[in-house]
Amino acid sequence: MIYHLIVVFTLILNVPSNNKDVLEWQENVQLKWSDFKGQPKDLGDIVAITSSGISFRFSIKEQNNMVTAFDTQVQAHFYPKYSWVHKKKASDHILSHEQLHFDITELHVRKFKKEITQLKISKDIKQDLNKTYERINKDMATMQKTYDAETNYSRNVLAQSTWKRKIEDALQLYNEYKNINQQ
Repeated sequence: MIYHLIVVFTLILNVPSNNKDVLEWQENVQLKWSDFKGQPKDLGDIVAITSSGISFRFSIKEQNNMVTAFDTQVQAHFYPKYSWVHKKKASDHILSHEQLHFDITELHVRKFKKEITQLKISKDIKQDLNKTYERINKDMATMQKTYDAETNYSRNVLAQSTWKRKIEDALQLYNEYKNINQQ
């Protein structure tokens, strides 16, 4: 069976994310099949689709036409309405595979936050933030595809286990960025 991922990238500029149709990544909360609320599609062997992405917003403070500061908020989101599963084919193993897709999204949120801390305040900060966001999204998409390829969409149990440890280690490496928003 093939398990598929759709990654939805969302750029939110100065709009709060209070949408009940979105789940934020939380360290001690795992996805459940009941979170997958989209209508399943008949796509051959595809059992589940996970839709997740990085939500990003920022504000810039200016004084005398000079940028003096900026604030950002970055979050990993799961989109239940766009995520679905064929419940009769579902298993804990497949759910674990889908959770790791969401964890990869959170990893890239943390990488993005780290890079934001290294940006210099300048008149180009808006472009710098957007370019960094676009590059992080490309890196994340590449990792998501590599993950599916190397695990053969979860069928390679050993590779799945290796990836789980790899992502857990990477999340720990970027642990200091999990709950921060830049100001």
